[in-house]
Amino acid sequence: MTRRDFIQRASALAVLPLIPAISFESLAAAKVPLDDPAAKALRYVEDATLAKRADKMGVAAAEQVCSNCRFYITANAEGDYAPCQLFQNRLVAGPGWCAGWVPTA
Repeated sequence: MTRRDFIQRASALAVLPLIPAISFESLAAAKVPLDDPAAKALRYVEDATLAKRADKMGVAAAEQVCSNCRFYITANAEGDYAPCQLFQNRLVAGPGWCAGWVPTA
């Protein structure tokens, strides 16, 4: 082993403690809690019929649900829940709603 190789490997090993430990449980998507600050700020509810909403972008209020929002990732759906980009890809209810709702393109 050359001195250059030794320094490169030692440098790489020195960085390891700086990388946070990641557990597989933390990688699993979790549902957005209703008391989450972001959920409160965006008035997120799991049942859109409970939300006070208005017609938006040419879509009637009654038709606005998470499952037809641009930020809802249907490809990764888990039952009635799927990741939402507005909530850092945590799971939201398909029949839910939040103030960040935008129609799909």
